[in-house]
Amino acid sequence: MKVLKSLFIVVACLLALNACASKPANNNVQPQTNENMKAVIVYFTHSGNTELAAKDLGGVTGAKMIRLMPEQPYSTEDVDWVNEQSRCTQEHLNQSLRPAIKPVNVNFAEIDTLFLGFPIWWHEEPAVIRTFLDNYRSELKGKVIFPFCTSYESPMSEADSALHKGYPDLDIKQGLRLPAKEGVIKKWIKQ
Repeated sequence: MKVLKSLFIVVACLLALNACASKPANNNVQPQTNENMKAVIVYFTHSGNTELAAKDLGGVTGAKMIRLMPEQPYSTEDVDWVNEQSRCTQEHLNQSLRPAIKPVNVNFAEIDTLFLGFPIWWHEEPAVIRTFLDNYRSELKGKVIFPFCTSYESPMSEADSALHKGYPDLDIKQGLRLPAKEGVIKKWIKQ
């Protein structure tokens, strides 16, 4: 009887361990996306939040991610919006400033959709985003552009307005603030 009881306990423990074990990742699962969409995600990040949002978006769309890099990286002091002399404040006050960016490795002829991500600075897109749009404007004509942003409290609306006003010749859709649920992202892409 003791042997039977011990055997029962061992089997119960093994079953419990098996139930708690994590399942192996299924590397064959493809992201759900519009199979006709040839897309790329170009994003600028300073603190890393926009990169996380771009990864989430990439998981939904399957699009390749490319980080937009300024020639001169932004320091913590550069993004101190309460300092009137900070770089981000000066770029906000003088909308004609275009900080240099490193070349972006995108074959624009192979894509039809661009997801463009950035943090909200001063309720708008950072100047490096305007540099990107200016530098690649001719390559972006005829492409669908979905802007997305990250912000703790600022909505996307002012950046949307600025992008549509500054680039009326580009097909820029209404933007989305991330993070957002997968269903919200899919609905946004269908607009």
